[in-house]
Amino acid sequence: MNTAFLKQKLLLLCFLFLASITQAKEEITIGLIDTFDPDFYLETFVPTVEHLQKELPNYKLKIIEISPKNIIEETEKLKPQFLIASAGDFSTLMSLKGAQQIATVKRPQAINAEKAVFATFVVKNDRKDLQTLRDLENKTAAAATETDFEGWLVPLGEIADAGFNPEKFFKNVKFTEHQFPDVLTHLKVGNVDVGIFGPCQLERLAENGEINKSDFRVIGLKDPKELCARSTKMYPDVVFCSMDGAPSQAVKAITLSLLSFPPQQNNFEWIPASSFYQVFELLKSLKLGPYRHLRETTVKDFLAAHKLEIGLFFALAIAVLIHIVRVNMLVRLRTEELKASIAEQHLIESRALENRERLEMLEKSRVISQLSSMFAHEVKQPITNILYYTSGLKVLLEKLKIKDNQVEMVLDKLREQALRTADIVDHVRSYAKHRPSKEVEFDLIPTVLRALKSIKEQERKGVEVRTVFPSESISAKGDPFEIELVVLNLLKNALSAVKDVSSPEVTITITENEDKIRVHIADNGPALSDEQFEKLGKPIQSKKSDGLGIGLSIALSIIESHGGHLTFSRNQPNGLIVSFSVEYAANKENHNG
Repeated sequence: MNTAFLKQKLLLLCFLFLASITQAKEEITIGLIDTFDPDFYLETFVPTVEHLQKELPNYKLKIIEISPKNIIEETEKLKPQFLIASAGDFSTLMSLKGAQQIATVKRPQAINAEKAVFATFVVKNDRKDLQTLRDLENKTAAAATETDFEGWLVPLGEIADAGFNPEKFFKNVKFTEHQFPDVLTHLKVGNVDVGIFGPCQLERLAENGEINKSDFRVIGLKDPKELCARSTKMYPDVVFCSMDGAPSQAVKAITLSLLSFPPQQNNFEWIPASSFYQVFELLKSLKLGPYRHLRETTVKDFLAAHKLEIGLFFALAIAVLIHIVRVNMLVRLRTEELKASIAEQHLIESRALENRERLEMLEKSRVISQLSSMFAHEVKQPITNILYYTSGLKVLLEKLKIKDNQVEMVLDKLREQALRTADIVDHVRSYAKHRPSKEVEFDLIPTVLRALKSIKEQERKGVEVRTVFPSESISAKGDPFEIELVVLNLLKNALSAVKDVSSPEVTITITENEDKIRVHIADNGPALSDEQFEKLGKPIQSKKSDGLGIGLSIALSIIESHGGHLTFSRNQPNGLIVSFSVEYAANKENHNG
């Protein structure tokens, strides 16, 4: 017989029975949340209703059915005064709608009212691969309904307690509406790997001869000594409860009637259960009933659900960070080594520069004038030979028809440097013999830039050197070599003066007056005392350990030999400005024209 039809027929008989009895002065509405097996209607529901009607002749009982899928909406719509519900549905209604327990079913196999129902995971005995709850993961299962408390929610709670995700534990679930015979049938024919049964269902089937108990095995058996095998914790059975607004007299009458229910006659009794804590913990772990809001994803939920991925991400991030730190440390170490090497190289260059400056000072000193003359005389011949050999080599390459651009470039550079060396020698000889400087027409701007270019990078390091020129070309009269030496000397002094200031700066400015061209070299070095300022341009003991103290004196003599003057003025707010003048190549009008 169809079980749904049987259930409807039993409800109809209850209605007819209630309608046929004496006229009731007051109607009592009892709601039934339909999550139960047909055996419940025959063995529990009908005897309870008959007992209530017998004990309460002054009341008319009205039974209404409530869908388990929309409990809150249905109870708000139908407004039952009392309800018969599973422990899970009662706990939800108690939290959300103020339901109050009147009594709870206790059957003989139950330890007490709080430990009455449970579930059992059953597999065929020949499935040797299924031994523990973990083995059931990603397997197929059969159960009664999605709303069945002991037949589905209780097993899910056990799965959650074991650390699994209950919603993704089984690969597939077949819901059969009723445990017997549907769940058993699917398990027997192998349609599913595991069947989920309610309390003592397996033992009842074996007792009635429906199955051979040796053909099946219970997974996760809790206590072999118990009369009925179970795989889960135990929870309260069916609850008879009153809803908010139920008449107090009716509540009292039903309470007294249920508590006087004869257990010997019906094989069960109604007694109060003292705690539903386990039920609330179950609903919380499944995020159902009063805890359905927990299904809304929060940051905490996200972190808990993806803790493995997040952990791996942070582990990878830490590994990358360690790698970056390690690489940076190696780079820093190599950089320090490179800086030390560069510093050593700069030190060598600095010493070479100092030696060259010392030589330049000696060349300008009257003390070494004779040595300079001898040196110039002796060097002139080798330089001349270098020029001859360079020219001869170029002729030889042309005769041999050898064309090599790099070789030609090297020969040209060699010839250029030899000519420059010869020019220097001629100037040294002229100084030694006190010959007057030769005057030629030259462009002042390239001459100044050559002097600036001659400064080694080590001397200019960290110093901002600016140039301010009124035009691209200024034609001056004099010896460009000597003017270059003057500019070079003044630039070195300026760079030396600013080496210890916070923002070192040197500026080269050229201005054109009516009759003279003026060159200004300004620095922002430390302020000079009056005594130091007075000694500028005079031979003094140099502050450098290897200096001669005659640099500015030589520069002064060169400028005066060109008909100009070397002047000093204080820079604002501090520093020094050294200026000198040179003549135009022609008069001002011709220069401008």
